[in-house]
Amino acid sequence: MKPVPLLLALVGVLLVLAGLVFVLQGMGIVGPDSSFMFNNPTWIYQGVAVIALGIVALGGGLFLSRKQKARKTQDGTATQ
Repeated sequence: MKPVPLLLALVGVLLVLAGLVFVLQGMGIVGPDSSFMFNNPTWIYQGVAVIALGIVALGGGLFLSRKQKARKTQDGTATQ
């Protein structure tokens, strides 16, 4: 995988994980009771938005990776 698709996929995974933490804190499942995010529904919605952005970034990274592989195969430069 080239650096750009790999970086985009990595950022996507990190965003999905961060969004999951936001959702769990907003639901009051994870985190200390004293946290401003704990049991706050606003963070559930924001976490879902971050997860969606992460999925888009991850999908973009995977798409670019497949596109580069297809281009290499088409050019006859693919290694087996």
